[in-house]
Amino acid sequence: MLCYDFIKNNNPYKRVFVLVLIEMVLESELVVKNGKIYHLGLKPEQIAKNIFVVGDPGRVELVSRRFDKVITEGRNREYFAKTGTYQGMPVMAMSTGMGTDNVEIALVELYGLNEFDLETRTKRDDADPMTIIRLGTSGGLQEDIEVGTLAISEYSIGLDSTGLFYQDDVPDDIAARIEREAYRMITDATPDKMRFKGKIHPYVAKSSPEVVSALAMSAVDEEVKWTPGITITAPGFFCPQGRDITGLEMTVPYLQEVMAELEVDDRRTVNFEMESSLLFHLGESMGYRTGTMCPIIANRPAGTFLTDYHSAVEDCIDVGLKAMLRLYRGE
Repeated sequence: MLCYDFIKNNNPYKRVFVLVLIEMVLESELVVKNGKIYHLGLKPEQIAKNIFVVGDPGRVELVSRRFDKVITEGRNREYFAKTGTYQGMPVMAMSTGMGTDNVEIALVELYGLNEFDLETRTKRDDADPMTIIRLGTSGGLQEDIEVGTLAISEYSIGLDSTGLFYQDDVPDDIAARIEREAYRMITDATPDKMRFKGKIHPYVAKSSPEVVSALAMSAVDEEVKWTPGITITAPGFFCPQGRDITGLEMTVPYLQEVMAELEVDDRRTVNFEMESSLLFHLGESMGYRTGTMCPIIANRPAGTFLTDYHSAVEDCIDVGLKAMLRLYRGE
């Protein structure tokens, strides 16, 4: 209000004030320490345009073992990154930890490293877009999809609230219909006595069709089982994914069974995980290609579980690398 009055009252210094104010607005609030972006602990020269994100820092080692060479690496908190080349393609593998809040920090800071002058915090206009593919693990929702199958996400239903703080239009009509149906089903399944009935507002984000296509073609080439579908991104592991914990009351009883019934335009929900909604949502805003592929390591309705899912993760990495190379070469 003070700023408004200062300008309105024809103060002789208002032109200088306005120019300073505009300059402040144009500067983004990225945090940089010793030339490195704050949370990732990386410099711009340490990233590549082709990026695999994983939850587990240990999985960075599994991905980077396939690189021709590792050129640089960095580690800070849960964020561990290795950058190198794969068959001549610049590539990076980075862990984010679990959850959309961690993914938000990782993506925004990658965006900052790729598109901003870190000294001035101002956006450059000559940055090329990135391709970011998540390689994770997930729980299956459909009894007929065997454990070990690679789930390739076409859309993601975000049960998290992180994406709600970043405005973007709904991707397409299918996403809009999924969003409406998910809200209706969750609200209907919530008992009237529950404090948060009607307050869980899912948002739907879409992966890049060219990434989905590259992942599917590469899965066929590698002769591994795969399925496309809708992924549900939960903000937690237990009640937010319908796991009943004695002594803790669930807002939405039988959430897993409810969400398994969702189907729109012949697309059905196939798995639960914790990161993809925000990846797709922010990627769309940034103009980046994004995608997710997760082995289903537990078929929850069937009660089956891969006690050793190492080979499924290895298949996922092999397919992911082949798909990224396809996209890089424009095949």
